[in-house]
Amino acid sequence: MSGQPHAAPQVKAVAAAALLCISLKYVIYEKCFGSFIAPAIPGRLMIGMEMLYGTMVILCFLLFIKDCTALILWVSRCLGTTWVLPFSHIARSTGILILSLGLGSWSAWQAVRVPDIRTVEIHLPRMDRHLDGFSIVQLSDLHIGSLLNKAWLEKVVEKTNSLAPDLIAVTGDMIDSYPENLKGDVAALGLLSSKYGVFGVAGNHEYYFREKEWRIVFESMGITMLNNGHRVVTDQSGAKIVVAGVPDPAASRFSGEGPDAAKAMQGAPANATRILLSHRPNVESGKARADIQLSGHTHGGMFFFLKILLAHFNGGLVCGLYNLDGTQLYVSPGTGLWAGFSCRLGVPSEITRIVLRKRQAIAD
Repeated sequence: MSGQPHAAPQVKAVAAAALLCISLKYVIYEKCFGSFIAPAIPGRLMIGMEMLYGTMVILCFLLFIKDCTALILWVSRCLGTTWVLPFSHIARSTGILILSLGLGSWSAWQAVRVPDIRTVEIHLPRMDRHLDGFSIVQLSDLHIGSLLNKAWLEKVVEKTNSLAPDLIAVTGDMIDSYPENLKGDVAALGLLSSKYGVFGVAGNHEYYFREKEWRIVFESMGITMLNNGHRVVTDQSGAKIVVAGVPDPAASRFSGEGPDAAKAMQGAPANATRILLSHRPNVESGKARADIQLSGHTHGGMFFFLKILLAHFNGGLVCGLYNLDGTQLYVSPGTGLWAGFSCRLGVPSEITRIVLRKRQAIAD
């Protein structure tokens, strides 16, 4: 291996310094731009920094794959094979760096683009047959702030309204700053329109930025904020749907009441289809005896190779449809994304259109 060319010490030093600066992104946000949660930084500069951070994460993953492959080949050669990695050392390193930069740029673009619509059918055998085809649009983790702002939100609202949903559910983390900073940017939320109303719950980021004040703002826009409570919706046939919601567990850190699914459903009609809104997927939804739970928070793992890690911190619930003891749980990968980690790879954002279906009995 002594014949392999190596980079000059100066090149290594520059590369190491660059990686160190990129890895200290949150420290830079905190010290230079006021906060790592919602830094006061121009959008273009932020997306550039997020792209570099995403590139670094992807580079680490690709280098891990390369080293594991090299180890396997080394073991195989010890057993008598002649297998080696293809191409020269410089060609492999250059290729990995270019691929990381390309995927890092793609991941940053995926984070800020206006999401596509994804339709999910959920079958509820106990549901009133008149509700077959009832549609719910779920928006989650909008994170309106310095990166995803007024223009982006207006396009999301336009796409949502074009679906003419029966109901709209906004499952937390709508904002990333204080009300006085974002009133103009969030105004488009007041244009959301559905047949039976718009309902929302607070996520952890609402509590970071004065949730009680935001609740008043959202209510003034026509969003019914559910805080361990519920509303009953009755369709034209008389069939009832209970829409309940719980606050994020972060509420207890800010002198608020934590999530109580049983309280949220207290007094709800027993024969109604029950929907529970909870920002985090791993609340005790069984206490609500809900038919459906809609959640977000995980951002789907952001990178496909990080899903296992995110699952560990969220009870195995990361993205998609799950059956939890009779409750159909849908975890949205998010409509937007937190500006502090604005990268997506293999986990696209979405405007989720959920269609309720009554499962038909199978004939003998």
